[in-house]
Formats: sequence, structure tokens, C-alpha cells
Amino acid sequence: MANIEARKDKDGNIVSYRIKVFKGRNSEGKRIKPDMMTWKVPQGWSEKKIQKKLNEIATIFENESKKGLIVNNHQTFSAYAEYVLKLKEQNGVKHKTIESYKNLLERINIAIGHFKIKDLKPQHLNDFYTQLAQDGMNLTTGGKLSAKTIKEHHNVINTILKQAEKEMLVLYNAAAKSSPPKNKKKKVDIADTLETEEIKTIFEILEQEPFKWRMVIQLLAASGCRRGEILGLKWENVDFRNNQIFINNNSLYTKEKGIYEETPKTESSIRYIAIPVKTMKLLKQYRKLYLKQKIAMGNKWIEKDFIFTQENGLPMHPDSPTGYCVKLQKKYNELIAEKNKKLPRNKKKREIHISPHIFRHSQASILIYLGVDPVTVSKRLGHAQVSTTSDIYSHIMQKADQESADKLDRIFG
Repeated sequence: MANIEARKDKDGNIVSYRIKVFKGRNSEGKRIKPDMMTWKVPQGWSEKKIQKKLNEIATIFENESKKGLIVNNHQTFSAYAEYVLKLKEQNGVKHKTIESYKNLLERINIAIGHFKIKDLKPQHLNDFYTQLAQDGMNLTTGGKLSAKTIKEHHNVINTILKQAEKEMLVLYNAAAKSSPPKNKKKKVDIADTLETEEIKTIFEILEQEPFKWRMVIQLLAASGCRRGEILGLKWENVDFRNNQIFINNNSLYTKEKGIYEETPKTESSIRYIAIPVKTMKLLKQYRKLYLKQKIAMGNKWIEKDFIFTQENGLPMHPDSPTGYCVKLQKKYNELIAEKNKKLPRNKKKREIHISPHIFRHSQASILIYLGVDPVTVSKRLGHAQVSTTSDIYSHIMQKADQESADKLDRIFG
């Protein structure tokens, strides 16, 4: 039975009624917060009409409460955000994404977590974005947060309030009506890629390096894969007969889960990639050393079928290729410095920044210069849309097109 409580003004006149439906206790014996609503008494109504309508409303409200149809739009943003994250996780959103949401929500909740979701307005969010753009907000540099980072905060808020709108807890999504800073689309320029001569020099250095790292870098360069895709690669997905690999796994790390496996970034990232014959021959040689190590470890070996492992067979940390590239860059720059001593000023070679991702950008650049169409490049990189490839590598495509025009000019001129 619903509990009905009259609410009076300072003169003792009844102005509204509060209707409560108690929902019992939880498994720990604590009383569950009741569903509540307030009905304001219309002016000029008779007592008989008020009581009839009140009983009708109370009955409907109680029935809806028992069926679980009562929504609570009095929840704070922080409480509702916690619910949405659990819902997203249950629906299969990747763990890395959930972790990213949680990290961003730490700052978001400080600013707007106390607001009831029904009270949030676009202006509140705009004020928050303005605050993030002030000096001191970047805890690493002491400067401002970038437009990209502010947009990431906005995207999380938008995700939370979009769900609230979907569940009809709010009249509209305040984030959709707010004005976050515009984030410039990421574009790769020639300076962000390696030239073929630079790649050859890196491969020369790798001949003196441990075979495992030589193989990791070779595969990164030959496939254009992300580092997590290479470290998530298993022997069962290597096709030596057709010289190709199947990418359907990604190696990731979070503090909460440690090193774990997950499907690649998007559905389009699950793909077959043809690998140059020389790289596949090198991979066959590496497999022999891999099997020797496995036998030598005996019972200490933990079989997970990963191609690149720790000494005991467990997967490598996804950050390890980045750490190795720092050492590789140092050796490369030392070698280039020695070569530059013998070269004239106008022919000196540049120092480069080596990272796992630069090999991905370099492959895309090389394929574009070879005249490979954007669709093929996009599929090889595992982009969800061809437009993604075109946007990221637009500068390189323009330069390649200009060089084509220069060649035509020499022919027709």
C-alpha cells in the first residue's frame, strides 16, 4: 500500500501530497530507497475530487513501482555514470574503453558529479570545458589540456547523458546541446614516416639485435599492424603456405586486469594480411629458435601459443615494443651521426623518431606512393572506413599526386 503524506504551506493549507512506495530490504538487510513522487493539488478543487484523484494516482504509481517502471531522475550524475559503465561492460564494450571512461570520470565527477542528471544544462558543461582549457589543468606539463583531451571528456559525458535520454530520465541530452572545442582531425605528414632508405638502415642495425626484436620490428614494418595486434598474434594464425597472417587478437594491459587478450579495435580490424616472402622466411627461422626455447624451459613453459613471449611462454607486455624502439632509435641516431661526419652539409641524413606506430604510417605512405588505391590500403591497415585512411594520410596523398603531376609535366613538357 502506498504511503500518502500531505504537505502544507506556512498557513496550514495542503498544497501537495508526497506518495511513497516502500520496496523492502536488500540482501544486507538495509532498507531500499522507496520510489517517491509529489502530486500538486490543483487550485479550486473540492476535497472529494482531490481524494478521488489522489487515490487514483497513488494506485497507478504503486502498480508501476511494483513492475519496476518507476525511473529515478533525481540521481546524481556520478551515481548514474557508474550504472551506465556497468551497463556498457555487460553489453560488451571493451575493457580498455571502460578503463578510459573511469579515468576521465575522476575529473568530470569533481566538476559535475554532484548535479542531478535532470538539472544538468549545456551551460554547466560549457563552463567545465572552459575550465579544462585553463593553465594548470594539464597535470603533466602544468599547461592547458588540448582540445582533443577536452573532447574526450565531452564524449564520456555525452555517452552518459545519451543513455539517460534513451531511458527517458531527462528531457534532452545536455551534452548534445553544449559547445566543446573542435578537435582537429589527426593527419600524418611525410615527417611522421620513414623513408625506404631509413627502414633499410634500421634493418641493418636489427641484424645485430636479439632475433625476437628483429622479428617484431620486421613484422611491424611488413604488416602495418598495431603493436597490440603483433603481440597478440599466435602461431595458429600464421599461414606459411600462402604467406599471410590472420589478425583476430589484440594484446592489451590495464592495472586492473594486467596483460589480457581482446578482439581488435574494430570489426574491420579482423583481417588477413599478405606478408613479403623474405619476412615469412625470417619468421620460419624464428620459429625454430622459439621451439628450442620452449623445449629448454621444460615444465616452466606455459603454453599460450603466442609468437612473441616472455621466457616462460606468457605474453609480452604491450608497452615493451615502445621501450625497445627507444633503444633502437638511440643506436640509429648514433650511426647516422657517424655517417653525417663524412657527408657534405646538403646531404646529411636526418635523425628520426622511432616508435611501433611509425612503421604503420610508413607502410601506408609507401603503398600510397606506389599507387595502391585507398580501399586496399584501408583494408590492410584495418580501418573501419576508407574515409579514415583518406583523412589521416591526406597530406601524403596530396604530395604523391603532386609528384605524379611533376612526372607528367616532364613527359608532356
